[in-house]
Amino acid sequence: METVPRNVKIGGALGFLGGIISVVCLAFFFRPEETALVDMGVYMLLAAMFFSLAGGLTRGGQWSWNILLLMTFLTISAIGCAVVFSAIDLYVAITLAVIGAVIVASLSMPSARTWTDRMRV
Repeated sequence: METVPRNVKIGGALGFLGGIISVVCLAFFFRPEETALVDMGVYMLLAAMFFSLAGGLTRGGQWSWNILLLMTFLTISAIGCAVVFSAIDLYVAITLAVIGAVIVASLSMPSARTWTDRMRV
């Protein structure tokens, strides 16, 4: 059994952390109004995207390296679109974007690419 590289573990942990932050913000910014459904839906979307990134960076993950990188950039672009439409708090968005950028940096290492391509046959 091959060990998981450290940078892949860090990327998976940061994906999990981003999902937890999104769920906490979903609860923190909850308002029982009908107009708040869009804001809560954006936090749910970001939580699902970060949790899927964390799942993709596990040993039995389902995606190749290219798909992982694409999914990370889609997550960062979803954060950017949410900021443009004022659906999420700016400081939360900055935190989540930094987490996404660190996940991209951890995926850019050569050991992450060889491990993900070798584990997904």
